[in-house]
Amino acid sequence: MWKRWLFSLSLAATPLFGQLESHTVTISATRTAYLQPDEVVFGLSVSASGTTNLNQIVAALSGVGITSANLTGVGTSTSPPSVQWNFTLATPISNLAATIGSLAQIQQSIEQNNSGLTLSFNVEGTEVSQQLQQSQTCSNSVLIADATTQGQKLASAAGLTLGPIARLANAPLAETYGVPSLVHLGNIVSNFVLAGSFSSPITCSLVVEFQLLP
Repeated sequence: MWKRWLFSLSLAATPLFGQLESHTVTISATRTAYLQPDEVVFGLSVSASGTTNLNQIVAALSGVGITSANLTGVGTSTSPPSVQWNFTLATPISNLAATIGSLAQIQQSIEQNNSGLTLSFNVEGTEVSQQLQQSQTCSNSVLIADATTQGQKLASAAGLTLGPIARLANAPLAETYGVPSLVHLGNIVSNFVLAGSFSSPITCSLVVEFQLLP
């Protein structure tokens, strides 16, 4: 089951009457699901002297799971002279309050310890985690059901009957299809698209060619 904010369905058919000689009709079914962000992203900035190295900065922030992989950039300031170490931290939205509390404790602790470090942080936004994106799958059976519904309407308009599937293309998955008389399975190509990091859409599409019966 896709978790989503917004669900959209797109169906397109090649001209029915132009395919009567081949006795087929081709339907392109597409579904797009927009995933709800499940992580909040913090921006952290640590001001330190020029003699402080990355390992020392990371050690001061280790209480919230910061590692060198979270480093996004290093800059300098002249008033007063210092080096700015910038990091990002992503955490589940459900842990927002706890993470703010932990960052506030670290902020207070490093100042009280006279470490020469100063921490500031802010919430930069939300994102869809890689785990949530990777957990989503495309369902051929749902796309075939969509294409079948549209195909039946087109065949009926031409005074014909929609027959069995003759070919599939751009299929995101290879599944067992709940449709009668699978005649030929064409090239199956992965078409699982993940785009964007904020309200990320997942698009699945499948081209289904049906036989037409009198």
